[in-house]
Amino acid sequence: MTPPARFERAEGTPLVPLPPFRLEDRALEILVPGEADTWVVLPALDEAGAIGATLAALEAQTLRPMVVCVVDNGSRDATVDVVRAWAAAVAAPGGPRRGLGVRLVTEPEKGTGAAADTGMRIAAASGARYLLRTDADSLPRPGWAARMRDRLSTDADLVAGRMVDRPDEGNPLPVRALLWVLVAAAAAISVPKNHGRRYRTRFRMMMGSNVGIRASTYLAAGGFPRSAIEEVHDDRVLMNRTRRITDRITGDRRAVVASSSRRYRRYGLRGVIAWYLHHDSRGKPVDVR
Repeated sequence: MTPPARFERAEGTPLVPLPPFRLEDRALEILVPGEADTWVVLPALDEAGAIGATLAALEAQTLRPMVVCVVDNGSRDATVDVVRAWAAAVAAPGGPRRGLGVRLVTEPEKGTGAAADTGMRIAAASGARYLLRTDADSLPRPGWAARMRDRLSTDADLVAGRMVDRPDEGNPLPVRALLWVLVAAAAAISVPKNHGRRYRTRFRMMMGSNVGIRASTYLAAGGFPRSAIEEVHDDRVLMNRTRRITDRITGDRRAVVASSSRRYRRYGLRGVIAWYLHHDSRGKPVDVR
């Protein structure tokens, strides 16, 4: 028997009692000292093979100061070891420590929503004003964080950046074109699908791997749902929750993150369409590695 759904899908309203959550119960390690008004939250589960490239991309960001907060979601591989080794290199004499802080958090409740929410709330509690999120298989371009901070500090409460495919994955041109069409189609379909009079602005397509939000807005809106990846699209939920309280929401084509196409490679065309439109994995693993 299929267990009852825990969340309503559009706004992540809990439908059953959820496990208690207290921020003070989450262990926070300061791997590299440093404070900043901008934190990048990076949820990770069994990403030892991918997270190194993501960390290198964050190290290459032009924005300083900045804090990178990795939220390990119970990895069984060497993910945490990779993070610690990278942090040690950042802090080493001659390394890029200046202006770059590193934190490591453990989130025992499995789920991208739960892990991202923990990182965002820790960042806000630590004094961050601007919260950015990317994923451990994604590569933000060097000016990404600076662009996000610029928009959030001036004219936006929530920014959805632009996604492109990862050049290092070597996708042939027809596959790259198909992925672009899929993203464009999903964006077009999502607007009427998320229409409602209770919202203060229209829906914008947003990926959890490329989002920036003011800390005050995040807390007021309710943040990411503390959900598992298979339960709801946590990025959609955050967008809809935020649209309830502000119309200062925008897309920004200059805030660019290169995203992995590994779900497409695992699911195929029909499977990816089913996943993004109906959140249906068709029996395949939802944690694609």
